[in-house]
Amino acid sequence: MPSYNQQTLNYAAQNANAVKIMIGDVVVAYAQTTTHSVDMGAQQLYGIGSANPQEVQQLRFSPTISVEFFELTAQGIALLGTGKRLIYTLANTQVDIHIVDGVTNTPSFTYVGCTANSFSETIATNAIIMDSVSFLGLDVLDDTGTSILVSNSVFSIPSLVSNIAGAGALGV
Repeated sequence: MPSYNQQTLNYAAQNANAVKIMIGDVVVAYAQTTTHSVDMGAQQLYGIGSANPQEVQQLRFSPTISVEFFELTAQGIALLGTGKRLIYTLANTQVDIHIVDGVTNTPSFTYVGCTANSFSETIATNAIIMDSVSFLGLDVLDDTGTSILVSNSVFSIPSLVSNIAGAGALGV
């Protein structure tokens, strides 16, 4: 019997088609763009006698993540099952945000204890309405559930990471 001898593509580079963004345990419907970063607060320390820095210290971690998504109609919100627009539920709350590898179904990054920092909505002629929410986080976990912000500070909250509901094994 004839055959095309086709083979499934085996990508070496990850692409956005194989990633999902979750706030808590809900996949963000029609998410378009997610930007996440960790400002590690590096500061150069100088001393008298040289214009060159004598040391660089990371003094303050600041994890941030933003999510941009289509604004849904009332029918879209009903299909999603959340009952209301996302922004209506974010005031005075904390959420965990997961960037999940769609192939392995495990989180690549989990931003812990995120609080909404700002919301914006773009309404442009002949275009889908876009919402954007940026968050400040308390910690960032890797794919094993371990903090990537490990520091040598004296003060630590070991219960913060251990109390996260399944962040390392999201089980989605």
